[in-house]
Amino acid sequence: MCYAVFIGTQEEQLIDQFFPDQTVLYFDKVNPEAKPFLKSKFKNPFIYYVGSDTSCSCGLNFQSEYFHDPEWQDQKQSPQAFLNFLKDETQKSEVEYYCCWEGDWEEEPEQIIVLNINDIELDKNYFSLNERQFITFKTSAIS
Repeated sequence: MCYAVFIGTQEEQLIDQFFPDQTVLYFDKVNPEAKPFLKSKFKNPFIYYVGSDTSCSCGLNFQSEYFHDPEWQDQKQSPQAFLNFLKDETQKSEVEYYCCWEGDWEEEPEQIIVLNINDIELDKNYFSLNERQFITFKTSAIS
């Protein structure tokens, strides 16, 4: 089973597709079956599925403690690209994030947190993927 990561933004994002050995991060339309369940969780108007180098959201998973481990070097690209996107996008507005197992989008979040994205680094304290976690990413400048 795969993780499914969804984001909610104030602005439309470019819809893309997965290309093996080329794609690091992409946004896709939400499965129509999932859309009504996700809309109830997000306040931002544009909701997207987030894919990675693995074609699913699983490639966004990373543990900071393995940052310097040679066996994990190939798994850093997608999480870093996602962090870069979040840091850029939160300069304009908050970004909402929900992670669940694929098909469990109707489940309510078990953990709801707010994180200042400027405090997050892949090598120190990456948030990783946690099932049924809802995060609002912001910068300290956004009220």
